[in-house]
Amino acid sequence: MSNIKTYVNFIESKIKEAKNFSKEGKMGMVRSTMKDSVELLLDLIWKTERSGESKKNDYISSTSKSGITLKFQVDRHLYDRNNNMEKLGECKAYLDRCFMERASSDFRRINESLSSKPKTFILALENCVSDKAFQYYMDEENINDVFFLMDGKRNAKKPIWKDGFEKKVNEDSLQKFVDYINEI
Repeated sequence: MSNIKTYVNFIESKIKEAKNFSKEGKMGMVRSTMKDSVELLLDLIWKTERSGESKKNDYISSTSKSGITLKFQVDRHLYDRNNNMEKLGECKAYLDRCFMERASSDFRRINESLSSKPKTFILALENCVSDKAFQYYMDEENINDVFFLMDGKRNAKKPIWKDGFEKKVNEDSLQKFVDYINEI
């Protein structure tokens, strides 16, 4: 049974919510709602598809060569029903170069600190990364996959929450992400 329509409806409802905040001039709420649209979508998909736990603020300690320890985390650490960390996910309304660089770096540090290496991914509504930068960070091999749920590049002057600039969710891309989530 496919839950794709449920997920599409969720994304569309969050974008509509952001659109309403923008009409009220509440731009901080627009940004917060757009961020939540992807993070809460991931939570919904993980719980619906896998019945596992999606944790945020789940810090992993990493120690440098000189012995300095810092804690790292990404937006979501996904655990299976037996509380084994299975995947690490970074969520973005739009993915740009600096976000991709940080995700690659954090995934590397976290995975270097774990004996069992969870799969890593970025889930984003829109793409704002040049092809060259995208390939550069993928070549580092810290990010296993990236999923863009809407076609075309992001245009900051034409945000998807603004009247006339809406984009539809690419259901094939969403299905590919759901399939990825269901891989064990």
